[in-house]
Amino acid sequence: MNYSISALSVKTGLSIHTLRYYEKEQLLRHVERTASGRRVYGEASIGTLYGILCLKEAGLTLPQIKRFFDATTEGDETLAERLSMLRAAKSNLIEEKKRLERSITFVKHTVIYSEKALQAQARGHLLEDSYPLLTLKGMKDFPFFNINAEGKLEPYIPEDFIETNAKKKPHSTEPT
Repeated sequence: MNYSISALSVKTGLSIHTLRYYEKEQLLRHVERTASGRRVYGEASIGTLYGILCLKEAGLTLPQIKRFFDATTEGDETLAERLSMLRAAKSNLIEEKKRLERSITFVKHTVIYSEKALQAQARGHLLEDSYPLLTLKGMKDFPFFNINAEGKLEPYIPEDFIETNAKKKPHSTEPT
């Protein structure tokens, strides 16, 4: 099936400007033109766009993606180079996954205790007494964090801590 640039834009969610840019930068190749000069994209274009988007999401820059596609057309002698690029992309994705998992764990922890705090509030207890880590002044005494290799602070909450504490009743005091 063939697509006009506007139909391809709708199908992929990419803007017409982006599609033209990818073609200009020789990322999107094998674009045919009608006698009147209109672009015509085939199924191969959709496959190429999928590849561009995946490599981009894996952390490759557009010049790196172009090099990857150039290398594929250069033949088997570039296989080691392409493999190296893909391994680096995989490593980037694994690190991103770890960052996302840490954030998910932090949010899960906060949701659990926020729900418990709301339940305690409904019983007339103070929120700060129900969830002492989260106060009117912000988060305090947060017990779990790591300093990464770059010396930056990262949240870290062990999964077993969440599961264990999700079963406990929130700490609370009687209303004053």
